[in-house]
Amino acid sequence: MPNLAFIYGKRFQSYFIELQRYMQFIISGHIAVVLLFVIGAAGYSYSQWLQNPPEDFPAFLVAAVALTLVVVPNRPALLLKQADHYFFLPMEQQMQTYLRPALRWSELIVVVRSLVVMVVTIPLLTRVGGLSSSMVIGLAVVVTILAIWNVRSKFYAFWAHDQVSVFDFVIRLGILFGTFYFFLSSNWIVTGLLGVIAGVYYFFMLTKSLAPFPFDRMIDMEQQRMQRFYQFANYFTEVPHVRSKVSRRAWLNGLLSKGNMHQFLIVRSFVRKDELFYMWLRLAILLVLVPFLSFSYVVAGLLVVFSFAIAIQTHQGLLFNQIFRMDMLYPRPEVSKQQVVMKLARLVSYAPLGLGAVVASLFHQPVLILVAVVAAVASIEWYFVRKKKQPD
Repeated sequence: MPNLAFIYGKRFQSYFIELQRYMQFIISGHIAVVLLFVIGAAGYSYSQWLQNPPEDFPAFLVAAVALTLVVVPNRPALLLKQADHYFFLPMEQQMQTYLRPALRWSELIVVVRSLVVMVVTIPLLTRVGGLSSSMVIGLAVVVTILAIWNVRSKFYAFWAHDQVSVFDFVIRLGILFGTFYFFLSSNWIVTGLLGVIAGVYYFFMLTKSLAPFPFDRMIDMEQQRMQRFYQFANYFTEVPHVRSKVSRRAWLNGLLSKGNMHQFLIVRSFVRKDELFYMWLRLAILLVLVPFLSFSYVVAGLLVVFSFAIAIQTHQGLLFNQIFRMDMLYPRPEVSKQQVVMKLARLVSYAPLGLGAVVASLFHQPVLILVAVVAAVASIEWYFVRKKKQPD
């Protein structure tokens, strides 16, 4: 009879090696320098803002939201594989031997991540919110307990139901946010009541998970978790494990014109391809949010960097990716495809850049923002001119 704890240990070693393999491309030399610069600039802006914060700033509310957002979305890392449905089935009664170290590792990651965010919010809570040292220590204990509770509750919810429902997400979100906020506000009655609700909900899900272990659901959950990492790593290097996922997004049909069928198919490919569309959406949101940073030169630099990243990722994702695209059904020369892709890449790059520049001009020097826009446009056009001369 195989030792399931030993099997998990071997898988954890392979998993860690896999992460290291791709992290060396994600955190490469030049990216590490950029991250160091951005983190340093953000820390400097944060410290400068703390010198003279706005009156009646909702420090407890902001800290509660930040802690909730970092705790609530985490899924347990079970490291299950497709063949485990058959390999582990005869040993189903011993699955707890495998699951215990998996859940402990998942809890440790969430706890560390949550405590890092808590440490970042401590200057805000102490200087602006007036939180005492004893309350900071108590907050660390609450964050640790709720991070573990969230991982366990989500795991048992997956065990008990075909999928984690919106109801489960809302319950966990409400308990996490309410507990963090009312604890910081020293409202002990509501905090205690939410603690009781959290305990009752945990044991309710625990009793619901007495059914046979759902291998199919847990394996699918683990594969989805790894696919998100592979899709992120695919932005930096070629990842053979990544699988393209498409969504219909019929609500965008009215915005797409079928006058030029070739152009329609390429735009539709961009809209339906999840990793490409969500990449653009994330960067576009960042372009609109970075103007709220207080350090003007960092804002100007990020406008250029994010705009250039959108152009490169959109162009390469639609033109050089070997995954099937709908425009392949339309017999047009490759030069024509490249022209349509460049037109689309310009549109999805300049639109959020323009919106971000307008927002940035309200908080920073308009001349500096104008220089950043010109630099962004120049870098994007330089890239397209270079690719036009070297279409391969």
